[in-house]
Amino acid sequence: MIGVALSFLGWIGLNPIPLIAGLIGTTEPALKLLISILLGYPLGIIYNEKIKQHKEYRNIYFIVTGVDLAIYNFGLSFIHNAIPAIVIYLTTMFLGVGKLNAIITFFFNMAYLLTGYVMTESEDYDITWTMPHCVLTLKLIALSFDMWDGEKMKQGEELSSNNKKTALPNPPTLLELLGFVYFPACFLVGPIFSFRRYLDYISDKFPIDKERDNLEKQALKRLLQGLAYLIAFQVGVTVFNIKYMMSDEFWETSIFYRHFYCGLWAHFALYKYISCWLLTEASCIRFGLSYNGMEKTQYGDVSKWDGCNNIKLMCFEGATKFQHYIDSFNCNTNFFAAEYVYKRLKFLGNRHLSQFFTLLFLALWHGIRSGYYMTFFNEFIIIFMEKELESIISKTTFYEKMWNSNFKYVLYIVLKTYTIVFMGWSLAPFDLKIFWKWWRVYYSLFFSGFLIFLPWPFVYKPLIKKFAKPYYQPKSDTKPKIN
Repeated sequence: MIGVALSFLGWIGLNPIPLIAGLIGTTEPALKLLISILLGYPLGIIYNEKIKQHKEYRNIYFIVTGVDLAIYNFGLSFIHNAIPAIVIYLTTMFLGVGKLNAIITFFFNMAYLLTGYVMTESEDYDITWTMPHCVLTLKLIALSFDMWDGEKMKQGEELSSNNKKTALPNPPTLLELLGFVYFPACFLVGPIFSFRRYLDYISDKFPIDKERDNLEKQALKRLLQGLAYLIAFQVGVTVFNIKYMMSDEFWETSIFYRHFYCGLWAHFALYKYISCWLLTEASCIRFGLSYNGMEKTQYGDVSKWDGCNNIKLMCFEGATKFQHYIDSFNCNTNFFAAEYVYKRLKFLGNRHLSQFFTLLFLALWHGIRSGYYMTFFNEFIIIFMEKELESIISKTTFYEKMWNSNFKYVLYIVLKTYTIVFMGWSLAPFDLKIFWKWWRVYYSLFFSGFLIFLPWPFVYKPLIKKFAKPYYQPKSDTKPKIN
């Protein structure tokens, strides 16, 4: 009961957390969160060494340690995370699995989360019970759909390959459900994972003991990467500060400087999330939850431990278009959005409409502040332009020649600069949240993103199609590689 012990030290006035937080320049809730994330790693070691051999105690261990961390961070507010779990258990018991249960779960969890935002959200970055609750909301919504998919399979309906992997033939027991909810390695900040994965894990379908050496190696690798990104974040945000972008002094710099500064600020700001995900992934691997099958290598079959991976580092750092960011960042949430929102909106008959409502859902899931909606609107218009632009120019001989010559290195630098600069443009509202704050930053950037992306269908697209027409090639045996 580490969390309870640390809370007791605070109650008797011996808590060192406020002092340490002041020394390293962070807040007490943020430091408590970091400590809780790091505790996942030794809890995984204890589980594999002492608890795993006692099957009857596995779920209990996850519940006790997860609740312990919840109490340490949020006090009695931890009860909010238990209520939706009990509700889905009861609705499943009385209504059975199926469409009605999935709809009730969806709307109840979203309503509960949004009510929490209204009660707790301020203008600053808050660490409250809504942080783990937003992760829990996706897990329970996915669980309700997975149970429904399991019922469809029983009735002989055809499912997609992804749905088959997560479909549940039987609903979970209360103990299994609470163990799934409070799993300590990633209860606080995610990543989310399916109940099917959790069930396979506690049912000994993963070769944890057999692959112990590789497990420990991969867990340590992710732990070190997470600590490295945490240090990079601390250094980066001291150099590139959002508060400076709100100051009058920022206005005195050149427009190019402001764009580059904003872009580099955003890049380092994202390291906050990356470091947390890497550290939690290290804990998930150390528990053994992240097993993802075997792969053939020159050294023989090697176990993969990327089942709870939430960030693809090489793709993120090498991004030359925004689709690379989507493919590499917050992967499990993006998978949820694709499988449980986007694809299930197929009845709308329009992929752009499905994409718009998916992004609207994600904005709503993050909170009620205008900055969230502006950020996801930016993503929509940027991705819309990128896909249409690439579909036009990728069919030209000029495009192919560029990527098959030394000019590709210059083009890479240009595209890399573009992604960094406009990631700053996109992310600023997300961080600032309040309208007048992010509008001030946009004003300092002369609303450049709106001028570039919004007129695309009406102004730039017709011009580029006209320019690209002489270079159009109907068919080519060579497919240039896009970095």
